[in-house]
Amino acid sequence: MSKLVEKIDKILSNLSNRTIVIIAFIAIISGVLIISADYLEGKKERAYQKISISLYNESHDNTPQNIEQPEEPEEEPYVPTPNPSGYLGILTIDKVNLQQGFYDKTNEHNNVSKNLTFLSPSNYPDEKNGNVILVAHSGTTRIAYFKNLYQLKVGDIAKIEYKGHLYTYKIDNIYNETKDGNVTIYRDTTKQTLTMITCTKNDNTKQTIYIAYLESVK
Repeated sequence: MSKLVEKIDKILSNLSNRTIVIIAFIAIISGVLIISADYLEGKKERAYQKISISLYNESHDNTPQNIEQPEEPEEEPYVPTPNPSGYLGILTIDKVNLQQGFYDKTNEHNNVSKNLTFLSPSNYPDEKNGNVILVAHSGTTRIAYFKNLYQLKVGDIAKIEYKGHLYTYKIDNIYNETKDGNVTIYRDTTKQTLTMITCTKNDNTKQTIYIAYLESVK
């Protein structure tokens, strides 16, 4: 043991003071790095554990949750419009503020100069794959019931009340034809249809045809 100490003393005696300082500095830095690495590794491990526990609790929490489901608005029941005039049906188009009745084909008041006209080739709303054809004037006169139909677009809704039921139609096509006393109706004959015909706005030579298909019945 004494020989080992003598050797160490001999080595140190041969080193300059500057060399000794450098070695001591390196030893201190090495010690600090080793201690820091151990500390950081431990902190990193603890952090991972916290995250892991947090995720586990979130994904495995079986505690019943009282989540309030949004209530779906109740569909308003259909309430028939009063019909003191004895109309066969009542046409309503909310977008153009239109609500007007029409009479049966054989009624004397079923006349375009007085009311909406229910054309004789028409089917009734409850006939399978039928076509309800309504005609009225546009313009500015009192009987121009279809004066605002030009505002309608594909996708808009029209409704007919008939025999205690509400028939809802969605417009599928709008097109113009020459006004020559004849109208060609282009429609899907496998669907119940509402066809509305009137003069084209700002064009006395044309007539506009609105094709709508049945969406629902109440």
